[in-house]
Amino acid sequence: MPSILTLKQQIVDIGRRMYQRGMVAANDGNISARVDESRILITPTGISKGFMQPSDLVTIDLDGRVLEKGKTPTSELDLHLAVYRERPEINSVCHAHPPYGTAHAVV
Repeated sequence: MPSILTLKQQIVDIGRRMYQRGMVAANDGNISARVDESRILITPTGISKGFMQPSDLVTIDLDGRVLEKGKTPTSELDLHLAVYRERPEINSVCHAHPPYGTAHAVV
């Protein structure tokens, strides 16, 4: 697995690409990545994916406990945790709101 610093930068880069391509707007969407068998990095609540910094990311355990004081993970935390629990081979999750996918979902 990549180092935690590498994972943080990768999440930030993916967030910027999602924002630039219109897959998320404002504070929409969220991203997470498995650090190791017991920790996950996840995007925080209330921050645009287009302007995130590596220091904004939140480290949590598989029970959803925040391992760094003063940080709040995305409200979609339970979705990410469910994926990691049910599919241990999965190492990252991206939740976006692409316009065509959203339009299709409401039809």
